[in-house]
Amino acid sequence: MKLSRAASIALPVVAGLATLAGLSLSANAAPARPASAAPKIAVYDCANKPVVRPKEFLVFCDGSNDLIKLSWSAWNTTEATGTGVQFINNCVPNCASGTWKRENVLVVLWRGEPVAHHKGQRAYSKMTLLYPATGRTQTQSPPGAFN
Repeated sequence: MKLSRAASIALPVVAGLATLAGLSLSANAAPARPASAAPKIAVYDCANKPVVRPKEFLVFCDGSNDLIKLSWSAWNTTEATGTGVQFINNCVPNCASGTWKRENVLVVLWRGEPVAHHKGQRAYSKMTLLYPATGRTQTQSPPGAFN
C-alpha cells in the first residue's frame, strides 16, 4: 500500500507517541503490561516500626528533636527527599526547662539496606538534614532498625 506524503511523515510520529504511551499499533501485539510496582523501602522510627513518607518523625527518641510538616518530593530505593520544619530543644539547663528552636530543613534519607530479621524488607540507614538558612548539614542514622 502506497502512503501519501503526509501519512508517511505522520505515521512514525504517531507510532513513537503510541510507544511512549505504552500502546501498540500492531493488530497482533499482546496487550501492554503495567510496570511492576516499585520495591518498598521505609525508614524505621523510634518504636522500630517501618514508616513510609511520614508527616512527622522524631530524630531523637527523647522528643527533643522532631521533624514536622514533612512533604516528600521523592521516595524510591535510592533516596527519599523532602522538606519540613525541625523543632529542637537545647535541653539547657535540662530538657524540661530547655528552649525550643524552629528551623526549616531539607531531609534526605539514603543508603537503603536490608533489615536484619525482616526478610525482604529494606530501610534507609542514613539521614542527612540540610539547613537552607545557615548552609549547615547533619548526617546520622535514623533512630530505628540500624541503631
